[in-house]
Amino acid sequence: MSETMRSTLATYGVHHRRHLQVVQPAAPSAGSTPFPTAQAPAPAWAHRLSNREVEVLQCIAAGLSTTEIAETLFISVATVKSHIARLIMKVEVRDRLQLVIVAYRSGFIQLG
Repeated sequence: MSETMRSTLATYGVHHRRHLQVVQPAAPSAGSTPFPTAQAPAPAWAHRLSNREVEVLQCIAAGLSTTEIAETLFISVATVKSHIARLIMKVEVRDRLQLVIVAYRSGFIQLG
């Protein structure tokens, strides 16, 4: 994520409006095998996304509204809605919420 996008997200106070609570796994006990640290491969749908669609997905995952995304990326609200519709189609989910869930679960969007 670019520095400009980080500062814009901070401006909107996104870090205070997380929609999903993610619980970190407990530290492994002695004798247990730790969780793998290797980066997961990109999901099958990732190669179909344009750079702008990835930016829109990052904004959605950060909790921005459609209007906030438009202001952040300097595009119209209608264009944002168009990108979201294409994202939903390409990722093959029902709605915006499932889009975010799939992006986090697949590792396409990282926490922090």
